[in-house]
Amino acid sequence: MSAIFAKLRKAIYASQEFTVWLPAMVVLSVVGFIVLGGIVRLGGDALAWLAELPAHCAYVGAWLGSAWLIKAVYMHDLPADAEKELHAAAELGNRHAQWVLVKDRIETFTALIITGGFWLLLGGGV
Repeated sequence: MSAIFAKLRKAIYASQEFTVWLPAMVVLSVVGFIVLGGIVRLGGDALAWLAELPAHCAYVGAWLGSAWLIKAVYMHDLPADAEKELHAAAELGNRHAQWVLVKDRIETFTALIITGGFWLLLGGGV
């Protein structure tokens, strides 16, 4: 049983952007709207925007998750230990390590752009 909890804890830690921070930001935005909504007049239908906020966050989570999946499956995703070694070599002035890191960031940005376009088309501009 403890092995299952250890795996679950590791999975939550590895994907904490989706399992912890995204829901926390939704809660903070709702609380901020309730607290600041009485102070600041928001234009348009603010309650409709607030009701749509979880759906927008789900789209962003799906966008980031699909970008990570495309990067991991179709592109050369660097393992964490190899990336640490490359960072250490790049700090020492190794140009090849710097280029591999730059190439990795360009691939990540490209995956974000490609999947972002897909989710914008799917969501109708969400």
